Amino acid sequence: MTRSDKERMLAGEPTLSGDPELLEIAARACFAFNQAHPDDETRMDHLRPIFGEMGENVWIEAPLYVDFGELTKIGDKVFINTNCTILDGGGVTIGDQVLIAPNVQIMAAGHPIKASDRMVYPFENEPERMNFVNLAGPIKIGNGCWIGAGAIILPNVTIGDRAVIGAGAVVTKDVPADSLAVGNPARVVRQI
Repeated sequence: MTRSDKERMLAGEPTLSGDPELLEIAARACFAFNQAHPDDETRMDHLRPIFGEMGENVWIEAPLYVDFGELTKIGDKVFINTNCTILDGGGVTIGDQVLIAPNVQIMAAGHPIKASDRMVYPFENEPERMNFVNLAGPIKIGNGCWIGAGAIILPNVTIGDRAVIGAGAVVTKDVPADSLAVGNPARVVRQI
């Protein structure tokens, strides 16, 4: 039996960007939430069907950009500030009591480093559009973490419980629990 691009994506294997199932999921992800009026007391209700799991007492500020949504799990008492981008192709897990500052990018998706591995292909029926190879890897953010403004978290990263990621940090490898990581690439500067 042939596996779908979604199944291959979840396994961390290469997929093509033009897969119709994946494009359909991405197209519907956050439109209703981002279009809701700020005074609309029901705007958070738009997110429950988007995410794979969403805990209690979650608050997210618009705009929010999510690739698929169903591959993201959010715990209880989470606050995500404005302009967060979640590319969740590899799966994203956000623990309980997590604070995510403005302009954070959680990137559980990317492309192969070697040019020949990410070759661009024209779509069969639309030669003016281009297709490319995607890769994905999971991101896990532990309980009680604080992700500073403008931080970027890359695929295949686990951030341990209660860790703090400094503003503007680019997280390329695991960060242990109870530690402060800053810089590009992020490195642990002390235990907290």
